[in-house]
Amino acid sequence: MNIRFKSAMHRKNFTGFISPKNSDYYCSRSEFVAAVFLLSADKLLWERSKRALARYSVNFGMIDLSGISTEGYALYKAARAMYNGDSDISLSELCDWTLIDDPTTLTIFTGVMLLRNGVRMLKRRV
Repeated sequence: MNIRFKSAMHRKNFTGFISPKNSDYYCSRSEFVAAVFLLSADKLLWERSKRALARYSVNFGMIDLSGISTEGYALYKAARAMYNGDSDISLSELCDWTLIDDPTTLTIFTGVMLLRNGVRMLKRRV
């Protein structure tokens, strides 16, 4: 599976942040890569997330969610769930087209693939 970015801006944000770091073992952890992939998919969420990203960790408590769109919030919840290894977002939420649009759902599923396959997927496409 190739990495499917939500937009050109998403590709630029993600590759600009991850590419220089993907040789570092800690930054190559699939949980970190998947979280950065999801957080970088939404412009406002990404702007608020950048300062919560340390060298190889994400402090989700530092991200201000006020004014975030429903899609941005779904990306945040999915990123936090993948990073922490819990199930904070349900399949019924992902499949409800009135809550989350199709491009965001596909982005979350791509994040799941990054979580499962890690940096190996990056070397194929990015």
